[in-house]
Amino acid sequence: MKDNYETATPPEKLAESRSERERLLQKWGFEPLSLMWITKIHDKNLDVIVEDTLAQGSYEKSNYNVRDGALPQSSPIVAERLIKFYTEPGDTVLNPMCERLPHLLIAHYLHRNVIGQDICKEFYLHDVEKVKKRIKNAQFMDSENNKITFEDDNHFFSIYNGLRFDLTCGDSRHLDLPNNSIDFIITSPPYYNIGIYGDIEPEQIGRGTITGKGDVPTYEEFLDGLQEIYAECLRVLKPGHFFCSILNDFRLKGRFYLFHIDSIHKAEQLGFIPHDLIIYNLGLHPIHAIFLSELNENKTFAKMHEYIEIFRKPN
Repeated sequence: MKDNYETATPPEKLAESRSERERLLQKWGFEPLSLMWITKIHDKNLDVIVEDTLAQGSYEKSNYNVRDGALPQSSPIVAERLIKFYTEPGDTVLNPMCERLPHLLIAHYLHRNVIGQDICKEFYLHDVEKVKKRIKNAQFMDSENNKITFEDDNHFFSIYNGLRFDLTCGDSRHLDLPNNSIDFIITSPPYYNIGIYGDIEPEQIGRGTITGKGDVPTYEEFLDGLQEIYAECLRVLKPGHFFCSILNDFRLKGRFYLFHIDSIHKAEQLGFIPHDLIIYNLGLHPIHAIFLSELNENKTFAKMHEYIEIFRKPN
């Protein structure tokens, strides 16, 4: 087929196509395929920027198991690709569930304004100190470019490298942002209550004591809480722009939860338009012998991927 295409296509059209392909590859640094994998060849600055001492310590204490308290970590390469593909320098990127800032730190590194919110006070304070450290270590000719302009117990705002860095500690079902003000939203929601997300605030949608009718939210109540966050994302996102959610399915107490499907339904009910679905390959990792025994006993396959769901706000 390639030979037929190149033979049948006029030389000038073929040259134009190749030139456009090279231009876009230079802009993005990757080919936008529905199956995304991680390469060892990437910008090493990304690893330094998102270094997460909280997560690293939790993994050592929890035998590398998120169900025992190890904190989840997002890939900086995935964040870089999505932000480069869906935004331009100077755009404003929001993450309503910050997860200790990996997406926003990458966005800021790529010259985007960033806004983040997180319910967990421990994570929020960690994030603020992380941003302060980056500002302190940065060298700028114009001191005004890295001047902290506002900070209180639950809000941190700075102009860092000429770009906005805005963090809030609070329930993301209520975003103090204008309608139609955000260019792109990227987030990774909690996996119901199978992980530990810092302090156990009563408002947490997966583990909070006041988010459902009982002491612990049901899965359905968790989805309702997530939908409220999605509703705020729909409100603040600019028409025609994109919202990205990175997640996976999971098992809990013998039940298999099709989280990626359920979250799509919740987003559609609000008015989001499903735009794309990408499978992110987590990579090949050796599986511990004990884990293999569990897989054999339950007749399940180890999940080596995540879903990247892309929604668009109607024009």
